[in-house]
Amino acid sequence: MPTPPGRRQRRVGGLPDALGRADLAAEFLSRNRTYRAEHEQMQQRIAVGAVTQKAAEAAFARRWGLSFRHCAR
Repeated sequence: MPTPPGRRQRRVGGLPDALGRADLAAEFLSRNRTYRAEHEQMQQRIAVGAVTQKAAEAAFARRWGLSFRHCAR
């Protein structure tokens, strides 16, 4: 059966050639104009000292429903 247009083929070995949830979410947000504008505003507020980076990022994450895995440095 031919693959419908716009649908990805499966890779050799049966693994789908698709993005994971996190990759898909990041791709979606990177194309969202409102998200990008608010991210830029957040960066500007941090740069001028209107808010701390930690507080700004926490508020931004809450607003957009973001969560990040804890990474040891």
